[in-house]
Amino acid sequence: MRKSLGLLMLTFYSTGMILGAGVYSLIGKAAGVAQQGLWFSVVLAAVAALLTALSYAELSTLFPKAGAEYVYLREILPQHKVLSFLCGCLMVFAAISSASTVALSFSAYMGVFWGVPKIICAIGVLAVFTLINIWGVRLSGWLNIAFTLVEISGLLVFIYYGTHQPDFGEALKAPLSWGVASGASLIFFAYLGFESIVNLAEETKNPEKIIPQAILGSLALTTVLYVLVSLSALALMDVSALSFSDAVFSEALRPYSVKAAGTLGGVALFATANTVMISLLAASRIALGMARERDLPRVFSMILPRRQSPWLSSVFIFFVSLVFLLLEKIEVLASVSSFVTIVVFVIVNSAVIYFRRKEPQRKRAFYIPWSWYGYPVLPVMALAASLFLLGNFDRQVYLVGSGIIMFVLLSYRLLQLRAF
Repeated sequence: MRKSLGLLMLTFYSTGMILGAGVYSLIGKAAGVAQQGLWFSVVLAAVAALLTALSYAELSTLFPKAGAEYVYLREILPQHKVLSFLCGCLMVFAAISSASTVALSFSAYMGVFWGVPKIICAIGVLAVFTLINIWGVRLSGWLNIAFTLVEISGLLVFIYYGTHQPDFGEALKAPLSWGVASGASLIFFAYLGFESIVNLAEETKNPEKIIPQAILGSLALTTVLYVLVSLSALALMDVSALSFSDAVFSEALRPYSVKAAGTLGGVALFATANTVMISLLAASRIALGMARERDLPRVFSMILPRRQSPWLSSVFIFFVSLVFLLLEKIEVLASVSSFVTIVVFVIVNSAVIYFRRKEPQRKRAFYIPWSWYGYPVLPVMALAASLFLLGNFDRQVYLVGSGIIMFVLLSYRLLQLRAF
Protein backbone atom coordinates (compact mmCIF):
# COMPACT_ATOMS: atom_id res chain seq x y z
CA MET A 1 0.00 0.00 0.00
CA ARG A 2 1.05 3.61 -0.57
CA LYS A 3 3.23 5.06 2.22
CA SER A 4 1.60 8.44 2.67
CA LEU A 5 1.51 8.97 6.46
CA GLY A 6 4.09 11.07 8.27
CA LEU A 7 4.57 11.86 11.96
CA LEU A 8 2.03 14.70 12.08
CA MET A 9 -0.81 12.74 10.49
CA LEU A 10 -0.13 9.59 12.48
CA THR A 11 0.02 11.53 15.76
CA PHE A 12 -3.32 13.10 14.95
CA TYR A 13 -4.76 9.67 14.15
CA SER A 14 -3.73 8.42 17.59
CA THR A 15 -4.82 11.61 19.37
CA GLY A 16 -8.18 11.62 17.60
CA MET A 17 -8.85 8.00 18.51
CA ILE A 18 -7.85 8.52 22.16
CA LEU A 19 -9.94 11.66 22.62
CA GLY A 20 -12.97 10.20 20.84
CA ALA A 21 -16.10 10.30 22.95
CA GLY A 22 -14.70 8.50 26.00
CA VAL A 23 -13.71 11.48 28.12
CA TYR A 24 -17.15 13.05 27.64
CA SER A 25 -18.92 10.10 29.24
CA LEU A 26 -16.34 8.93 31.80
CA ILE A 27 -15.15 12.08 33.57
CA GLY A 28 -18.29 12.40 35.73
CA LYS A 29 -18.41 8.73 36.74
CA ALA A 30 -14.71 8.81 37.64
CA ALA A 31 -15.24 11.92 39.76
CA GLY A 32 -17.87 10.04 41.74
CA VAL A 33 -15.30 7.52 43.02
CA ALA A 34 -12.06 9.54 42.95
CA GLN A 35 -13.57 12.74 44.40
CA GLN A 36 -10.98 15.55 44.50
CA GLY A 37 -8.34 13.05 43.41
CA LEU A 38 -9.84 12.87 39.90
CA TRP A 39 -6.75 14.51 38.43
CA PHE A 40 -4.53 11.84 40.03
CA SER A 41 -6.75 9.10 38.58
CA VAL A 42 -6.01 10.62 35.18
CA VAL A 43 -2.27 10.42 35.85
CA LEU A 44 -2.50 6.80 37.04
CA ALA A 45 -4.54 5.85 33.97
CA ALA A 46 -1.98 7.58 31.74
CA VAL A 47 0.84 5.56 33.32
CA ALA A 48 -1.09 2.31 32.81
CA ALA A 49 -1.74 3.24 29.17
CA LEU A 50 1.90 4.22 28.66
CA LEU A 51 3.17 0.85 29.89
CA THR A 52 1.16 -1.06 27.30
CA ALA A 53 1.85 1.59 24.65
CA LEU A 54 5.58 0.90 25.06
CA SER A 55 4.95 -2.78 24.28
CA TYR A 56 3.05 -1.81 21.14
CA ALA A 57 5.85 0.57 20.15
CA GLU A 58 8.48 -2.17 20.41
CA LEU A 59 6.45 -4.79 18.53
CA SER A 60 5.37 -2.35 15.81
CA THR A 61 9.02 -1.66 14.95
CA LEU A 62 9.81 -5.37 14.82
CA PHE A 63 6.82 -6.24 12.64
CA PRO A 64 5.57 -3.10 10.83
CA LYS A 65 2.65 -4.72 9.02
CA ALA A 66 -1.11 -4.32 8.73
CA GLY A 67 -2.78 -6.66 11.18
CA ALA A 68 -0.84 -5.52 14.25
CA GLU A 69 -1.65 -7.86 17.16
CA TYR A 70 -2.52 -10.68 14.79
CA VAL A 71 0.85 -10.37 13.03
CA TYR A 72 2.80 -10.01 16.29
CA LEU A 73 1.47 -13.24 17.77
CA ARG A 74 1.83 -15.10 14.47
CA GLU A 75 5.50 -14.10 14.23
CA ILE A 76 6.38 -14.59 17.90
CA LEU A 77 4.40 -17.79 18.56
CA PRO A 78 4.03 -19.49 15.15
CA GLN A 79 3.37 -22.80 16.89
CA HIS A 80 0.25 -21.32 18.55
CA LYS A 81 -1.63 -19.82 15.61
CA VAL A 82 -4.85 -19.90 17.57
CA LEU A 83 -3.53 -17.01 19.71
CA SER A 84 -2.92 -14.79 16.70
CA PHE A 85 -6.37 -15.67 15.35
CA LEU A 86 -7.93 -14.87 18.73
CA CYS A 87 -6.18 -11.50 19.00
CA GLY A 88 -7.05 -10.55 15.44
CA CYS A 89 -10.74 -11.44 15.82
CA LEU A 90 -11.05 -9.73 19.20
CA MET A 91 -9.54 -6.50 17.90
CA VAL A 92 -11.79 -6.61 14.82
CA PHE A 93 -14.74 -7.08 17.17
CA ALA A 94 -13.59 -4.20 19.38
CA ALA A 95 -13.15 -1.85 16.40
CA ILE A 96 -16.45 -2.78 14.76
CA SER A 97 -18.44 -2.52 17.98
CA SER A 98 -16.84 0.88 18.66
CA ALA A 99 -17.74 2.08 15.17
CA SER A 100 -21.35 0.88 15.50
CA THR A 101 -22.01 2.14 19.03
CA VAL A 102 -20.42 5.52 18.36
CA ALA A 103 -22.33 5.78 15.05
CA LEU A 104 -25.52 5.50 17.10
CA SER A 105 -24.21 8.19 19.46
CA PHE A 106 -23.46 10.40 16.46
CA SER A 107 -27.04 9.88 15.27
CA ALA A 108 -28.40 10.91 18.66
CA TYR A 109 -26.42 14.15 18.58
CA MET A 110 -27.39 14.74 14.95
CA GLY A 111 -31.04 14.29 15.87
CA VAL A 112 -30.88 17.61 17.71
CA PHE A 113 -30.13 19.39 14.42
CA TRP A 114 -31.72 17.10 11.83
CA GLY A 115 -34.80 14.93 12.26
CA VAL A 116 -33.56 11.83 10.44
CA PRO A 117 -34.36 8.40 11.98
CA LYS A 118 -31.50 7.30 14.22
CA ILE A 119 -30.79 4.01 12.45
CA ILE A 120 -30.79 5.64 8.98
CA CYS A 121 -28.33 8.28 10.14
CA ALA A 122 -26.06 5.62 11.71
CA ILE A 123 -26.04 3.59 8.50
CA GLY A 124 -25.29 6.74 6.54
CA VAL A 125 -22.29 7.76 8.64
CA LEU A 126 -20.85 4.23 8.47
CA ALA A 127 -21.27 4.22 4.68
CA VAL A 128 -19.72 7.65 4.20
CA PHE A 129 -16.61 6.88 6.22
CA THR A 130 -16.23 3.47 4.59
CA LEU A 131 -16.12 5.22 1.20
CA ILE A 132 -13.65 7.81 2.52
CA ASN A 133 -11.35 5.08 3.86
CA ILE A 134 -11.53 3.24 0.53
CA TRP A 135 -10.66 6.46 -1.29
CA GLY A 136 -7.38 6.55 0.58
CA VAL A 137 -5.77 6.84 3.98
CA ARG A 138 -4.45 10.31 3.18
CA LEU A 139 -7.94 11.75 2.70
CA SER A 140 -9.17 10.21 5.96
CA GLY A 141 -5.97 11.49 7.57
CA TRP A 142 -6.70 15.11 6.65
CA LEU A 143 -10.29 14.75 7.81
CA ASN A 144 -9.04 13.26 11.07
CA ILE A 145 -6.75 16.25 11.61
CA ALA A 146 -9.68 18.64 11.10
CA PHE A 147 -11.99 16.67 13.41
CA THR A 148 -9.30 16.30 16.08
CA LEU A 149 -8.57 20.02 16.06
CA VAL A 150 -12.28 20.67 16.65
CA GLU A 151 -12.25 18.17 19.54
CA ILE A 152 -9.20 19.81 21.09
CA SER A 153 -10.75 23.25 20.64
CA GLY A 154 -13.85 22.12 22.52
CA LEU A 155 -11.77 20.83 25.41
CA LEU A 156 -9.78 24.08 25.44
CA VAL A 157 -13.03 26.05 25.75
CA PHE A 158 -13.93 23.95 28.78
CA ILE A 159 -10.43 24.40 30.23
CA TYR A 160 -10.62 28.17 29.63
CA TYR A 161 -13.73 28.53 31.79
CA GLY A 162 -12.28 26.18 34.40
CA THR A 163 -9.00 28.04 34.77
CA HIS A 164 -10.88 31.30 35.34
CA GLN A 165 -12.58 29.94 38.46
CA PRO A 166 -11.06 31.13 41.75
CA ASP A 167 -10.67 27.58 43.12
CA PHE A 168 -9.06 26.09 39.99
CA GLY A 169 -6.20 23.84 41.10
CA GLU A 170 -7.39 23.52 44.70
CA ALA A 171 -7.91 19.79 44.10
CA LEU A 172 -4.13 19.40 43.85
CA LYS A 173 -3.90 20.19 47.56
CA ALA A 174 -6.74 17.88 48.65
CA PRO A 175 -5.88 14.54 50.33
CA LEU A 176 -6.12 11.48 48.10
CA SER A 177 -8.36 8.49 48.80
CA TRP A 178 -8.22 4.87 47.64
CA GLY A 179 -10.97 5.81 45.21
CA VAL A 180 -8.34 7.18 42.85
CA ALA A 181 -7.49 3.59 41.83
CA SER A 182 -11.11 2.88 40.85
CA GLY A 183 -11.23 6.23 39.10
CA ALA A 184 -8.10 5.31 37.16
CA SER A 185 -9.76 2.08 36.01
CA LEU A 186 -12.61 4.12 34.54
CA ILE A 187 -10.43 6.83 33.01
CA PHE A 188 -8.15 4.21 31.43
CA PHE A 189 -10.84 3.50 28.83
CA ALA A 190 -10.65 7.13 27.70
CA TYR A 191 -7.07 6.34 26.63
CA LEU A 192 -7.97 3.36 24.44
CA GLY A 193 -7.20 4.05 20.80
CA PHE A 194 -3.42 4.41 20.77
CA GLU A 195 -3.23 0.72 19.81
CA SER A 196 -5.17 1.34 16.59
CA ILE A 197 -2.49 3.26 14.69
CA VAL A 198 -0.06 0.33 14.57
CA ASN A 199 -2.41 -1.10 11.93
CA LEU A 200 -1.29 1.73 9.64
CA ALA A 201 2.36 0.64 9.67
CA GLU A 202 2.42 -0.32 5.98
CA GLU A 203 1.06 3.10 5.03
CA THR A 204 3.55 5.01 7.19
CA LYS A 205 6.85 6.47 6.06
CA ASN A 206 9.70 5.05 8.16
CA PRO A 207 7.31 3.27 10.59
CA GLU A 208 10.15 1.99 12.80
CA LYS A 209 10.83 5.57 13.85
CA ILE A 210 7.50 7.34 13.43
CA ILE A 211 5.05 4.92 15.08
CA PRO A 212 6.69 5.02 18.56
CA GLN A 213 6.94 8.81 18.34
CA ALA A 214 3.27 9.11 17.35
CA ILE A 215 2.07 6.81 20.13
CA LEU A 216 4.10 8.51 22.87
CA GLY A 217 3.39 12.01 21.56
CA SER A 218 -0.37 11.46 21.45
CA LEU A 219 -0.38 10.02 24.97
CA ALA A 220 1.56 13.02 26.28
CA LEU A 221 -0.80 15.50 24.59
CA THR A 222 -3.99 13.79 25.74
CA THR A 223 -2.70 13.40 29.30
CA VAL A 224 -2.05 17.14 29.59
CA LEU A 225 -5.54 17.84 28.22
CA TYR A 226 -7.20 15.28 30.50
CA VAL A 227 -5.48 16.60 33.65
CA LEU A 228 -6.53 20.18 32.83
CA VAL A 229 -10.06 19.00 31.99
CA SER A 230 -10.34 17.13 35.31
CA LEU A 231 -9.16 20.15 37.30
CA SER A 232 -11.56 22.37 35.36
CA ALA A 233 -14.47 20.01 36.02
CA LEU A 234 -13.74 20.06 39.76
CA ALA A 235 -13.60 23.87 39.69
CA LEU A 236 -16.82 24.28 37.69
CA MET A 237 -19.04 21.71 39.43
CA ASP A 238 -19.42 20.09 42.81
CA VAL A 239 -18.14 16.49 42.92
CA SER A 240 -21.59 15.10 43.75
CA ALA A 241 -23.10 16.94 40.77
CA LEU A 242 -20.34 15.63 38.51
CA SER A 243 -21.02 12.02 39.50
CA PHE A 244 -24.71 12.25 38.55
CA SER A 245 -24.23 14.15 35.30
CA ASP A 246 -24.52 12.41 31.92
CA ALA A 247 -23.33 15.51 30.06
CA VAL A 248 -20.63 16.99 32.28
CA PHE A 249 -19.17 19.42 29.79
CA SER A 250 -22.45 21.07 28.78
CA GLU A 251 -23.94 21.12 32.29
CA ALA A 252 -20.78 22.50 33.88
CA LEU A 253 -20.58 25.40 31.41
CA ARG A 254 -24.30 26.27 31.23
CA PRO A 255 -24.28 28.55 34.34
CA TYR A 256 -21.37 30.51 32.85
CA SER A 257 -22.17 30.53 29.13
CA VAL A 258 -25.16 28.94 27.38
CA LYS A 259 -23.43 29.47 24.05
CA ALA A 260 -20.27 27.66 25.20
CA ALA A 261 -22.36 24.79 26.58
CA GLY A 262 -24.10 24.46 23.21
CA THR A 263 -20.76 24.53 21.43
CA LEU A 264 -19.55 21.54 23.46
CA GLY A 265 -22.64 19.63 22.33
CA GLY A 266 -21.68 20.35 18.72
CA VAL A 267 -18.10 19.24 19.31
CA ALA A 268 -19.44 15.82 20.28
CA LEU A 269 -20.55 15.39 16.65
CA PHE A 270 -16.95 15.68 15.49
CA ALA A 271 -15.66 13.45 18.31
CA THR A 272 -18.08 10.65 17.48
CA ALA A 273 -17.58 10.99 13.70
CA ASN A 274 -13.82 10.78 14.11
CA THR A 275 -14.07 7.64 16.25
CA VAL A 276 -16.29 5.96 13.64
CA MET A 277 -13.86 6.75 10.82
CA ILE A 278 -10.70 5.55 12.59
CA SER A 279 -12.40 2.42 14.01
CA LEU A 280 -13.52 1.36 10.53
CA LEU A 281 -10.03 2.06 9.19
CA ALA A 282 -8.31 -0.02 11.89
CA ALA A 283 -10.74 -2.94 11.52
CA SER A 284 -10.22 -3.12 7.76
CA ARG A 285 -6.43 -3.29 8.19
CA ILE A 286 -6.66 -6.11 10.72
CA ALA A 287 -8.96 -8.02 8.37
CA LEU A 288 -6.44 -7.41 5.57
CA GLY A 289 -3.61 -8.92 7.63
CA MET A 290 -5.69 -11.97 8.54
CA ALA A 291 -6.79 -12.51 4.94
CA ARG A 292 -3.18 -12.48 3.74
CA GLU A 293 -2.48 -15.46 5.99
CA ARG A 294 -5.79 -17.11 5.01
CA ASP A 295 -7.30 -16.93 8.46
CA LEU A 296 -10.00 -14.96 6.64
CA PRO A 297 -11.01 -15.55 3.00
CA ARG A 298 -8.09 -14.53 0.77
CA VAL A 299 -10.36 -12.27 -1.27
CA PHE A 300 -10.38 -9.73 1.59
CA SER A 301 -6.69 -9.04 0.95
CA MET A 302 -7.48 -7.44 -2.43
CA ILE A 303 -6.03 -3.93 -2.87
CA LEU A 304 -7.73 -1.33 -5.07
CA PRO A 305 -4.95 -0.58 -7.61
CA ARG A 306 -5.60 3.12 -8.11
CA ARG A 307 -6.34 4.03 -4.48
CA GLN A 308 -4.02 1.37 -2.98
CA SER A 309 -6.50 0.62 -0.21
CA PRO A 310 -8.02 -2.70 0.97
CA TRP A 311 -11.44 -2.00 -0.48
CA LEU A 312 -13.05 -5.41 -0.05
CA SER A 313 -12.06 -5.76 3.60
CA SER A 314 -13.46 -2.23 4.15
CA VAL A 315 -16.77 -3.26 2.57
CA PHE A 316 -16.79 -6.44 4.69
CA ILE A 317 -16.27 -4.42 7.88
CA PHE A 318 -19.07 -2.04 6.85
CA PHE A 319 -21.63 -4.83 6.49
CA VAL A 320 -20.64 -6.45 9.78
CA SER A 321 -21.01 -3.03 11.44
CA LEU A 322 -24.58 -2.85 10.15
CA VAL A 323 -25.37 -6.09 12.00
CA PHE A 324 -24.02 -4.60 15.23
CA LEU A 325 -26.40 -1.65 14.86
CA LEU A 326 -29.31 -4.03 15.40
CA LEU A 327 -28.08 -5.35 18.75
CA GLU A 328 -29.82 -4.25 21.93
CA LYS A 329 -28.14 -3.03 25.13
CA ILE A 330 -25.51 -1.19 23.14
CA GLU A 331 -23.89 0.08 26.38
CA VAL A 332 -23.08 -3.53 27.34
CA LEU A 333 -21.56 -4.07 23.90
CA ALA A 334 -19.31 -1.03 24.44
CA SER A 335 -18.14 -2.45 27.78
CA VAL A 336 -17.48 -5.85 26.19
CA SER A 337 -15.42 -4.07 23.52
CA SER A 338 -13.24 -2.61 26.27
CA PHE A 339 -13.03 -6.01 27.98
CA VAL A 340 -11.76 -7.87 24.91
CA THR A 341 -9.27 -5.06 24.22
CA ILE A 342 -7.78 -5.53 27.71
CA VAL A 343 -7.64 -9.30 27.10
CA VAL A 344 -5.55 -8.58 23.99
CA PHE A 345 -3.35 -6.22 26.04
CA VAL A 346 -2.63 -9.11 28.41
CA ILE A 347 -1.59 -11.31 25.48
CA VAL A 348 0.48 -8.59 23.79
CA ASN A 349 2.41 -7.70 26.95
CA SER A 350 3.04 -11.39 27.60
CA ALA A 351 4.33 -11.74 24.03
CA VAL A 352 6.84 -8.91 24.55
CA ILE A 353 8.17 -10.59 27.70
CA TYR A 354 8.38 -13.99 25.98
CA PHE A 355 10.11 -12.61 22.87
CA ARG A 356 12.68 -10.73 24.93
CA ARG A 357 13.59 -14.02 26.57
CA LYS A 358 13.46 -15.96 23.31
CA GLU A 359 15.52 -13.57 21.16
CA PRO A 360 17.34 -11.12 23.47
CA GLN A 361 20.01 -10.29 20.86
CA ARG A 362 17.57 -9.35 18.10
CA LYS A 363 17.96 -5.76 16.94
CA ARG A 364 15.03 -3.57 17.93
CA ALA A 365 14.53 -0.10 16.46
CA PHE A 366 12.59 0.82 19.61
CA TYR A 367 13.76 -0.89 22.79
CA ILE A 368 11.87 -0.66 26.09
CA PRO A 369 14.49 0.14 28.75
CA TRP A 370 15.17 -1.66 32.04
CA SER A 371 15.42 -5.40 32.46
CA TRP A 372 15.88 -7.62 35.51
CA TYR A 373 17.43 -11.06 34.97
CA GLY A 374 16.39 -10.90 31.33
CA TYR A 375 12.79 -9.88 32.06
CA PRO A 376 11.72 -6.44 30.76
CA VAL A 377 10.43 -4.59 33.83
CA LEU A 378 7.95 -2.22 32.17
CA PRO A 379 6.10 -4.88 30.12
CA VAL A 380 5.81 -6.96 33.32
CA MET A 381 4.24 -3.94 35.01
CA ALA A 382 1.99 -3.45 31.97
CA LEU A 383 0.87 -7.07 32.24
CA ALA A 384 0.07 -6.61 35.92
CA ALA A 385 -1.88 -3.40 35.20
CA SER A 386 -3.87 -5.10 32.43
CA LEU A 387 -4.75 -8.03 34.72
CA PHE A 388 -5.86 -5.56 37.38
CA LEU A 389 -8.10 -3.76 34.90
CA LEU A 390 -9.72 -7.05 33.91
CA GLY A 391 -11.12 -7.24 37.43
CA ASN A 392 -13.20 -4.07 37.08
CA PHE A 393 -16.10 -5.17 34.87
CA ASP A 394 -19.68 -6.19 35.62
CA ARG A 395 -20.68 -9.85 35.71
CA GLN A 396 -22.69 -9.49 32.50
CA VAL A 397 -19.61 -8.24 30.66
CA TYR A 398 -17.60 -11.27 31.76
CA LEU A 399 -20.33 -13.61 30.55
CA VAL A 400 -20.68 -11.95 27.15
CA GLY A 401 -16.93 -11.50 26.74
CA SER A 402 -16.23 -15.13 27.62
CA GLY A 403 -18.90 -16.19 25.15
CA ILE A 404 -17.22 -14.17 22.39
CA ILE A 405 -13.84 -15.72 23.15
CA MET A 406 -15.32 -19.21 23.06
CA PHE A 407 -17.07 -18.42 19.77
CA VAL A 408 -13.79 -17.22 18.23
CA LEU A 409 -11.95 -20.36 19.37
CA LEU A 410 -14.72 -22.59 17.99
CA SER A 411 -14.65 -20.65 14.70
CA TYR A 412 -10.91 -21.21 14.46
CA ARG A 413 -11.36 -24.97 14.73
CA LEU A 414 -14.09 -24.96 12.10
CA LEU A 415 -12.08 -22.77 9.71
CA GLN A 416 -9.17 -25.19 9.87
CA LEU A 417 -11.38 -27.72 8.10
CA ARG A 418 -11.49 -25.69 4.90
CA ALA A 419 -8.97 -23.78 2.79
CA PHE A 420 -9.67 -20.36 1.38
